[in-house]
Amino acid sequence: MHISLNIKNESLSQKILDFLSSFKKEDIEIQTLPKEKKGSFSEFSGLWKDRDIDIQTIRESAWKK
Repeated sequence: MHISLNIKNESLSQKILDFLSSFKKEDIEIQTLPKEKKGSFSEFSGLWKDRDIDIQTIRESAWKK
């Protein structure tokens, strides 16, 4: 069985991890994922800077696939 939890309270998440870790290792496998970093659109500013690309080139490339 696979159970996924998204716990926003860091203190609570640590308590749950501690509880789950108390079980035999062969019974429970714990995988933790890093917090998702929510970026803003402005972080992509300049992504195509100094690239010789325009909307027409992108469209042509998209239709080739």
